[in-house]
Parts: sequence; structure tokens; C-alpha cells
Amino acid sequence: MNRIELLLLCATLFSIMLGLLLFEGCTVDNVRQGLYEGVRTQNNLQSSPSERASKPESPDYQEYQRLRKEQGYSN
Repeated sequence: MNRIELLLLCATLFSIMLGLLLFEGCTVDNVRQGLYEGVRTQNNLQSSPSERASKPESPDYQEYQRLRKEQGYSN
């Protein structure tokens, strides 16, 4: 393998890794939101109607994020 082929291989691998990192950064919030909503839904389904009536409904993800920011927590 000559020097040019090695440089092209390194550049290609670097580009692929950079692309994956950028793609991951764009979807992390979607994954967090999906996990939060899934756990919230599961908890609601596992509680009885009388239990749900006696406690306030948990906030959706946007409200949860707003409350976190108000309390000084960051992502």
C-alpha cells in the first residue's frame, strides 16, 4: 500500500467517524425524549385509575425540560 492510498484510507475513515458523531449528536435528544415518554407511559399503564386520580399527571418531555432549566440543570 503506497502513501497516497494510506492517506485516502485515513481521510475516509476520519470522514465516516465524523459523520457518525454528527449524526449521533442530532438524535440524542430524540432518544432522550423517546425514553422519557416510554417510561412515563409505562408508569401510567401500570397504575390503577384510582392511583392516577390521586396524584398529578407527570409532565410531558417539553415541560420536563423547561422545569429542569428553571432549576438550573443542563442537558
